[in-house]
Amino acid sequence: MRYETTMRHAETPGFEALAKDSEGRNRGPSKELLRALDPNGKHVVAFSMVHNDCELRNIWLCKLKGEKEPVRVYMDNGLDEFNAYTATATI
Repeated sequence: MRYETTMRHAETPGFEALAKDSEGRNRGPSKELLRALDPNGKHVVAFSMVHNDCELRNIWLCKLKGEKEPVRVYMDNGLDEFNAYTATATI
């Protein structure tokens, strides 16, 4: 028997667009973290929930330059922006 699940992810340009959307919200990545992102990285949503009835609060696992292990990042985003800059993968 084979089991499948879906996950959301973004490449670095999409993650950077989401970081811009998070400005003025409660949670978002630091400028230092954005500078450290692997430009060819894929960043995975580990957890997502509706927050304040108008946005998503996400926990991301992000790929940094020269690092093998991801770092955890909390970020709040609008629903439309999240859907525009992320993709779904079936694993």
